[in-house]
Amino acid sequence: MGYVYATINKDTLAHICKEKGVSSEFLASKTKLNMSRLNQWLTPTDINLPTINQAKKIAACLHIPFAGLYMNPCDIPLKRIPNIRNMRTMSGAVSIDDSSLNIAMIDVLLERDFLLSADDEFGITPPDFEPLIPDSDSVDEWANAIRKQFAIDLGEQYKCSSTRQFYLYVRDKIETKGVFVHCFTDVTIDTARGFSIYNTLLPIIGINDEDRPPAKTFTIIHELVHLFKRESSLCNDMSSSASTLSEEVFCTAVAGELLVPKRALRIVLEHGHYFAPYSIDDIKRVADRFSVSREVIVRRLLELRKIDQSEYETYADLFRREIEEDREKRKIQRENGIKSSIPRNMSREAIDRTSPSVSKILYQGYVNDVYSKLDIARHLNVGQNHIDKFLREVSKWNR
Repeated sequence: MGYVYATINKDTLAHICKEKGVSSEFLASKTKLNMSRLNQWLTPTDINLPTINQAKKIAACLHIPFAGLYMNPCDIPLKRIPNIRNMRTMSGAVSIDDSSLNIAMIDVLLERDFLLSADDEFGITPPDFEPLIPDSDSVDEWANAIRKQFAIDLGEQYKCSSTRQFYLYVRDKIETKGVFVHCFTDVTIDTARGFSIYNTLLPIIGINDEDRPPAKTFTIIHELVHLFKRESSLCNDMSSSASTLSEEVFCTAVAGELLVPKRALRIVLEHGHYFAPYSIDDIKRVADRFSVSREVIVRRLLELRKIDQSEYETYADLFRREIEEDREKRKIQRENGIKSSIPRNMSREAIDRTSPSVSKILYQGYVNDVYSKLDIARHLNVGQNHIDKFLREVSKWNR
Protein backbone atom coordinates (compact mmCIF):
# COMPACT_ATOMS: atom_id res chain seq x y z
CA MET A 1 0.00 0.00 0.00
CA GLY A 2 1.46 3.36 -1.08
CA TYR A 3 1.78 6.47 1.03
CA VAL A 4 -0.84 9.20 0.70
CA TYR A 5 1.01 12.50 0.44
CA ALA A 6 -0.35 15.81 1.68
CA THR A 7 -0.28 18.38 -1.10
CA ILE A 8 0.22 21.18 1.39
CA ASN A 9 1.23 24.72 0.53
CA LYS A 10 4.91 24.59 1.46
CA ASP A 11 5.16 28.38 1.28
CA THR A 12 2.58 28.44 4.06
CA LEU A 13 4.46 25.94 6.21
CA ALA A 14 7.69 27.90 5.86
CA HIS A 15 5.83 31.17 6.55
CA ILE A 16 4.21 29.82 9.74
CA CYS A 17 7.51 28.53 11.11
CA LYS A 18 9.27 31.79 10.35
CA GLU A 19 6.56 34.05 11.78
CA LYS A 20 6.07 31.90 14.88
CA GLY A 21 9.80 31.60 15.47
CA VAL A 22 9.82 27.81 15.29
CA SER A 23 13.04 25.98 14.50
CA SER A 24 13.27 22.81 12.42
CA GLU A 25 15.21 21.26 15.34
CA PHE A 26 12.20 21.81 17.60
CA LEU A 27 9.80 20.37 15.02
CA ALA A 28 11.97 17.29 14.59
CA SER A 29 12.28 16.76 18.33
CA LYS A 30 8.58 17.28 19.02
CA THR A 31 7.18 15.25 16.11
CA LYS A 32 9.93 12.57 16.02
CA LEU A 33 10.23 13.20 12.27
CA ASN A 34 13.47 13.07 10.30
CA MET A 35 15.34 16.39 10.28
CA SER A 36 16.48 16.18 6.67
CA ARG A 37 12.94 15.47 5.51
CA LEU A 38 11.59 18.34 7.57
CA ASN A 39 14.07 20.69 5.94
CA GLN A 40 12.89 19.46 2.54
CA TRP A 41 9.27 20.19 3.46
CA LEU A 42 10.26 23.61 4.77
CA THR A 43 11.90 24.45 1.44
CA PRO A 44 9.17 25.65 -0.96
CA THR A 45 11.22 24.84 -4.08
CA ASP A 46 11.80 21.22 -3.02
CA ILE A 47 9.40 18.71 -4.63
CA ASN A 48 9.17 16.38 -1.61
CA LEU A 49 5.97 16.35 0.43
CA PRO A 50 5.03 14.87 3.82
CA THR A 51 2.44 12.14 4.16
CA ILE A 52 -0.99 12.97 5.57
CA ASN A 53 -0.01 11.65 8.99
CA GLN A 54 3.30 13.52 8.98
CA ALA A 55 1.59 16.76 8.03
CA LYS A 56 -0.97 16.27 10.81
CA LYS A 57 1.85 15.87 13.33
CA ILE A 58 3.43 19.11 12.11
CA ALA A 59 0.13 20.99 12.29
CA ALA A 60 -0.52 19.74 15.83
CA CYS A 61 2.97 20.77 16.89
CA LEU A 62 2.46 24.26 15.45
CA HIS A 63 -0.99 24.57 17.10
CA ILE A 64 -2.76 25.18 13.81
CA PRO A 65 -5.63 23.32 12.12
CA PHE A 66 -4.46 20.69 9.64
CA ALA A 67 -6.41 22.49 6.91
CA GLY A 68 -4.26 25.58 7.55
CA LEU A 69 -1.32 23.92 5.80
CA TYR A 70 -3.31 24.03 2.54
CA MET A 71 -4.16 27.73 2.81
CA ASN A 72 -2.30 30.70 1.38
CA PRO A 73 0.23 32.34 3.73
CA CYS A 74 -1.72 35.61 3.81
CA ASP A 75 -4.84 33.80 5.05
CA ILE A 76 -3.20 32.35 8.18
CA PRO A 77 -4.00 34.40 11.31
CA LEU A 78 -0.69 35.04 13.04
CA LYS A 79 0.51 37.55 15.57
CA ARG A 80 3.87 39.19 16.00
CA ILE A 81 5.20 38.78 19.52
CA PRO A 82 5.77 42.22 21.07
CA ASN A 83 9.01 43.18 22.75
CA ILE A 84 9.15 41.46 26.12
CA ARG A 85 11.88 41.83 28.70
CA ASN A 86 13.40 38.46 29.51
CA MET A 87 13.48 38.14 33.31
CA ARG A 88 14.26 34.42 33.33
CA THR A 89 17.06 32.70 35.16
CA MET A 90 18.50 29.99 32.88
CA SER A 91 21.34 28.39 34.81
CA GLY A 92 23.93 26.66 32.67
CA ALA A 93 22.07 27.24 29.41
CA VAL A 94 24.28 28.25 26.51
CA SER A 95 21.51 28.62 23.96
CA ILE A 96 17.75 28.39 24.33
CA ASP A 97 15.26 27.23 21.73
CA ASP A 98 12.09 29.13 22.59
CA SER A 99 10.01 27.63 19.77
CA SER A 100 7.44 26.14 22.16
CA LEU A 101 7.18 29.42 24.06
CA ASN A 102 6.78 31.44 20.85
CA ILE A 103 3.92 29.18 19.76
CA ALA A 104 2.30 29.51 23.20
CA MET A 105 2.55 33.30 23.31
CA ILE A 106 0.97 33.62 19.88
CA ASP A 107 -1.83 31.31 21.04
CA VAL A 108 -2.57 33.66 23.94
CA LEU A 109 -2.42 36.74 21.72
CA LEU A 110 -4.87 35.15 19.27
CA GLU A 111 -7.18 34.19 22.16
CA ARG A 112 -7.24 37.82 23.28
CA ASP A 113 -8.11 38.83 19.71
CA PHE A 114 -10.95 36.30 19.72
CA LEU A 115 -12.33 37.81 22.94
CA LEU A 116 -12.14 41.38 21.61
CA SER A 117 -13.87 40.32 18.38
CA ALA A 118 -16.58 38.40 20.27
CA ASP A 119 -17.09 41.29 22.70
CA ASP A 120 -17.60 43.60 19.72
CA GLU A 121 -20.10 41.18 18.16
CA PHE A 122 -22.11 40.96 21.39
CA GLY A 123 -21.89 44.67 22.13
CA ILE A 124 -19.70 44.22 25.21
CA THR A 125 -17.21 46.91 26.18
CA PRO A 126 -14.23 45.43 28.06
CA PRO A 127 -13.19 47.40 31.14
CA ASP A 128 -10.15 49.65 30.88
CA PHE A 129 -7.09 48.70 32.87
CA GLU A 130 -6.48 51.65 35.16
CA PRO A 131 -3.94 50.69 37.81
CA LEU A 132 -3.78 52.95 40.85
CA ILE A 133 -0.02 52.90 41.29
CA PRO A 134 1.22 53.68 44.82
CA ASP A 135 3.53 56.67 45.11
CA SER A 136 6.01 54.54 47.02
CA ASP A 137 8.44 51.65 46.70
CA SER A 138 7.03 49.99 49.81
CA VAL A 139 6.18 46.32 49.25
CA ASP A 140 3.42 46.51 51.87
CA GLU A 141 1.82 49.57 50.26
CA TRP A 142 1.86 47.95 46.82
CA ALA A 143 0.34 44.72 48.15
CA ASN A 144 -2.38 46.61 50.04
CA ALA A 145 -3.14 48.82 47.03
CA ILE A 146 -3.55 45.84 44.69
CA ARG A 147 -5.68 43.94 47.21
CA LYS A 148 -7.94 46.98 47.57
CA GLN A 149 -8.19 47.79 43.85
CA PHE A 150 -9.05 44.20 42.88
CA ALA A 151 -11.17 43.52 45.98
CA ILE A 152 -9.18 40.45 47.00
CA ASP A 153 -10.70 39.93 50.44
CA LEU A 154 -8.74 38.08 53.11
CA GLY A 155 -11.97 36.74 54.64
CA GLU A 156 -12.99 35.28 51.27
CA GLN A 157 -9.50 33.84 50.90
CA TYR A 158 -9.88 31.99 54.21
CA LYS A 159 -13.19 30.54 53.02
CA CYS A 160 -11.66 28.95 49.92
CA SER A 161 -11.73 25.18 50.28
CA SER A 162 -8.72 24.51 48.06
CA THR A 163 -5.82 26.15 46.26
CA ARG A 164 -7.75 25.65 43.01
CA GLN A 165 -10.77 27.54 44.32
CA PHE A 166 -8.53 30.40 45.44
CA TYR A 167 -6.79 30.42 42.04
CA LEU A 168 -10.15 30.75 40.27
CA TYR A 169 -11.21 33.45 42.74
CA VAL A 170 -8.08 35.55 42.18
CA ARG A 171 -8.15 35.03 38.42
CA ASP A 172 -11.74 36.25 38.22
CA LYS A 173 -10.99 39.29 40.40
CA ILE A 174 -8.10 40.30 38.15
CA GLU A 175 -10.07 39.83 34.91
CA THR A 176 -13.00 41.84 36.23
CA LYS A 177 -10.72 44.89 36.30
CA GLY A 178 -9.63 44.66 32.69
CA VAL A 179 -6.75 42.15 32.56
CA PHE A 180 -6.80 39.14 30.22
CA VAL A 181 -5.65 36.05 32.15
CA HIS A 182 -5.16 32.88 30.13
CA CYS A 183 -3.06 29.72 30.37
CA PHE A 184 -0.58 28.58 27.74
CA THR A 185 0.24 24.94 27.06
CA ASP A 186 3.06 22.65 25.91
CA VAL A 187 5.83 24.68 27.57
CA THR A 188 8.01 23.33 30.37
CA ILE A 189 7.98 25.06 33.75
CA ASP A 190 11.74 25.69 33.47
CA THR A 191 11.18 27.53 30.18
CA ALA A 192 8.50 29.89 31.50
CA ARG A 193 6.02 30.06 34.36
CA GLY A 194 4.35 33.23 33.17
CA PHE A 195 4.52 36.37 31.11
CA SER A 196 2.89 39.77 30.97
CA ILE A 197 2.18 41.90 27.91
CA TYR A 198 1.29 45.49 28.75
CA ASN A 199 -1.49 47.28 26.94
CA THR A 200 -3.99 49.90 28.07
CA LEU A 201 -6.79 47.65 26.75
CA LEU A 202 -6.81 44.09 28.02
CA PRO A 203 -3.16 43.68 29.01
CA ILE A 204 -2.21 40.02 29.16
CA ILE A 205 -1.11 37.69 31.92
CA GLY A 206 -0.09 34.30 30.55
CA ILE A 207 0.22 31.37 32.96
CA ASN A 208 1.82 27.99 32.36
CA ASP A 209 -0.95 25.39 32.45
CA GLU A 210 1.54 22.78 33.67
CA ASP A 211 1.84 24.57 37.00
CA ARG A 212 -0.13 23.72 40.13
CA PRO A 213 -3.02 26.02 41.18
CA PRO A 214 -1.11 27.77 44.01
CA ALA A 215 1.83 28.47 41.69
CA LYS A 216 -0.60 29.85 39.09
CA THR A 217 -2.07 32.21 41.69
CA PHE A 218 1.39 33.46 42.62
CA THR A 219 2.25 33.95 38.95
CA ILE A 220 -0.90 36.02 38.38
CA ILE A 221 0.02 38.48 41.15
CA HIS A 222 3.70 38.54 40.19
CA GLU A 223 2.87 39.38 36.57
CA LEU A 224 0.20 41.86 37.66
CA VAL A 225 2.89 43.87 39.45
CA HIS A 226 4.81 43.98 36.16
CA LEU A 227 1.68 45.33 34.46
CA PHE A 228 1.31 47.97 37.19
CA LYS A 229 4.83 49.02 36.26
CA ARG A 230 3.77 49.03 32.58
CA GLU A 231 6.27 46.28 31.85
CA SER A 232 6.02 43.34 29.47
CA SER A 233 7.99 40.51 31.01
CA LEU A 234 8.86 36.83 30.72
CA CYS A 235 9.51 34.96 33.97
CA ASN A 236 10.35 31.40 34.97
CA ASP A 237 11.41 31.61 38.63
CA MET A 238 9.22 33.28 41.25
CA SER A 239 11.76 32.85 44.06
CA SER A 240 13.31 36.18 44.96
CA SER A 241 16.43 34.41 46.23
CA ALA A 242 17.15 33.06 42.73
CA SER A 243 16.99 36.38 40.92
CA THR A 244 19.52 39.17 40.66
CA LEU A 245 17.02 41.45 38.93
CA SER A 246 15.58 44.02 41.32
CA GLU A 247 12.26 44.06 39.40
CA GLU A 248 11.81 40.33 39.92
CA VAL A 249 12.68 40.56 43.60
CA PHE A 250 10.13 43.35 44.03
CA CYS A 251 7.34 41.60 42.11
CA THR A 252 7.91 38.41 44.09
CA ALA A 253 7.93 40.30 47.39
CA VAL A 254 4.66 42.07 46.58
CA ALA A 255 3.03 38.79 45.56
CA GLY A 256 4.15 37.17 48.81
CA GLU A 257 2.83 40.02 50.96
CA LEU A 258 -0.46 40.15 49.09
CA LEU A 259 -1.13 36.42 49.32
CA VAL A 260 0.15 36.02 52.88
CA PRO A 261 0.15 39.38 54.68
CA LYS A 262 2.66 39.57 57.53
CA ARG A 263 0.08 40.65 60.08
CA ALA A 264 -2.32 37.85 59.08
CA LEU A 265 0.46 35.26 59.17
CA ARG A 266 1.49 36.30 62.68
CA ILE A 267 -2.12 35.93 63.86
CA VAL A 268 -2.47 32.47 62.25
CA LEU A 269 0.80 31.31 63.83
CA GLU A 270 -0.22 32.63 67.24
CA HIS A 271 -3.80 31.31 67.21
CA GLY A 272 -2.72 27.94 65.79
CA HIS A 273 0.06 27.63 68.39
CA TYR A 274 2.67 27.09 65.68
CA PHE A 275 6.19 27.61 66.99
CA ALA A 276 9.67 26.91 65.69
CA PRO A 277 10.92 24.43 64.77
CA TYR A 278 7.97 24.12 62.39
CA SER A 279 7.02 20.64 61.29
CA ILE A 280 6.06 19.81 57.71
CA ASP A 281 2.48 19.35 58.94
CA ASP A 282 2.55 22.80 60.57
CA ILE A 283 3.64 24.39 57.31
CA LYS A 284 0.99 22.51 55.35
CA ARG A 285 -1.78 23.60 57.73
CA VAL A 286 -0.71 27.24 57.49
CA ALA A 287 -0.48 26.97 53.69
CA ASP A 288 -3.98 25.46 53.59
CA ARG A 289 -5.27 28.35 55.69
CA PHE A 290 -4.13 30.85 53.06
CA SER A 291 -4.74 28.48 50.09
CA VAL A 292 -1.15 28.95 48.93
CA SER A 293 1.81 26.63 48.46
CA ARG A 294 4.12 25.48 51.23
CA GLU A 295 6.96 27.22 49.38
CA VAL A 296 5.24 30.59 49.84
CA ILE A 297 4.79 29.98 53.55
CA VAL A 298 8.44 29.10 54.22
CA ARG A 299 9.51 32.14 52.20
CA ARG A 300 7.26 34.32 54.36
CA LEU A 301 8.59 32.67 57.52
CA LEU A 302 12.10 33.55 56.37
CA GLU A 303 11.11 37.16 55.65
CA LEU A 304 9.53 37.40 59.10
CA ARG A 305 12.75 35.94 60.59
CA LYS A 306 10.84 33.00 62.02
CA ILE A 307 13.36 30.70 60.31
CA ASP A 308 16.88 31.30 59.05
CA GLN A 309 18.29 30.92 55.54
CA SER A 310 19.57 27.40 56.17
CA GLU A 311 16.18 26.23 57.44
CA TYR A 312 14.45 27.87 54.51
CA GLU A 313 16.69 26.12 51.99
CA THR A 314 16.11 22.77 53.70
CA TYR A 315 12.33 23.17 53.50
CA ALA A 316 12.44 24.54 49.94
CA ASP A 317 14.67 21.72 48.68
CA LEU A 318 12.40 19.12 50.25
CA PHE A 319 9.26 20.59 48.66
CA ARG A 320 11.00 21.01 45.31
CA ARG A 321 12.15 17.38 45.27
CA GLU A 322 8.64 16.16 46.11
CA ILE A 323 7.17 18.14 43.21
CA GLU A 324 9.87 17.03 40.77
CA GLU A 325 9.48 13.39 41.78
CA ASP A 326 5.72 13.60 41.34
CA ARG A 327 6.10 15.16 37.89
CA GLU A 328 8.65 12.55 36.85
CA LYS A 329 6.39 9.75 38.09
CA ARG A 330 3.43 11.07 36.08
CA LYS A 331 5.65 11.57 33.02
CA ILE A 332 6.87 7.96 33.16
CA GLN A 333 3.29 6.74 33.59
CA ARG A 334 2.19 8.70 30.51
CA GLU A 335 5.12 7.40 28.45
CA ASN A 336 4.31 3.82 29.48
CA GLY A 337 0.63 4.25 28.80
CA ILE A 338 -0.31 3.81 32.47
CA LYS A 339 -3.54 5.61 33.24
CA SER A 340 -3.93 7.49 36.48
CA SER A 341 -6.28 6.03 39.06
CA ILE A 342 -8.02 9.42 39.05
CA PRO A 343 -9.76 10.01 35.70
CA ARG A 344 -9.14 13.38 34.07
CA ASN A 345 -11.93 15.93 34.34
CA MET A 346 -11.65 17.54 30.91
CA SER A 347 -14.34 20.20 31.44
CA ARG A 348 -12.64 21.28 34.66
CA GLU A 349 -9.25 21.41 32.94
CA ALA A 350 -10.76 23.57 30.20
CA ILE A 351 -12.18 25.98 32.79
CA ASP A 352 -8.87 26.15 34.66
CA ARG A 353 -6.80 27.06 31.60
CA THR A 354 -9.30 29.31 29.80
CA SER A 355 -9.79 33.00 30.48
CA PRO A 356 -13.04 33.50 32.47
CA SER A 357 -14.08 36.15 29.96
CA VAL A 358 -13.63 33.72 27.08
CA SER A 359 -15.58 31.02 28.96
CA LYS A 360 -18.42 33.47 29.55
CA ILE A 361 -18.49 34.64 25.92
CA LEU A 362 -18.60 31.04 24.71
CA TYR A 363 -21.53 30.37 27.03
CA GLN A 364 -23.30 33.53 25.89
CA GLY A 365 -22.70 32.58 22.26
CA TYR A 366 -24.20 29.14 22.88
CA VAL A 367 -27.29 30.60 24.59
CA ASN A 368 -27.78 32.99 21.66
CA ASP A 369 -27.25 30.25 19.03
CA VAL A 370 -24.06 31.85 17.76
CA TYR A 371 -21.79 28.95 18.78
CA SER A 372 -22.70 25.28 18.69
CA LYS A 373 -21.37 22.71 21.15
CA LEU A 374 -19.05 21.56 18.38
CA ASP A 375 -17.73 25.12 17.94
CA ILE A 376 -17.03 25.36 21.66
CA ALA A 377 -15.40 21.91 21.77
CA ARG A 378 -13.08 22.87 18.94
CA HIS A 379 -12.25 26.19 20.54
CA LEU A 380 -11.42 24.58 23.88
CA ASN A 381 -9.73 21.58 22.24
CA VAL A 382 -11.77 19.05 24.21
CA GLY A 383 -14.25 16.37 23.19
CA GLN A 384 -17.80 17.48 22.50
CA ASN A 385 -19.03 15.10 25.22
CA HIS A 386 -17.44 17.39 27.85
CA ILE A 387 -19.20 20.56 26.75
CA ASP A 388 -22.46 20.12 28.67
CA LYS A 389 -20.51 19.98 31.92
CA PHE A 390 -18.47 23.03 30.91
CA LEU A 391 -21.60 25.02 30.06
CA ARG A 392 -23.35 24.05 33.31
CA GLU A 393 -20.40 25.28 35.34
CA VAL A 394 -20.04 28.59 33.48
CA SER A 395 -23.82 29.19 33.69
CA LYS A 396 -23.48 29.47 37.49
CA TRP A 397 -20.91 32.28 37.38
CA ASN A 398 -23.33 35.18 36.79
CA ARG A 399 -26.00 34.06 39.27
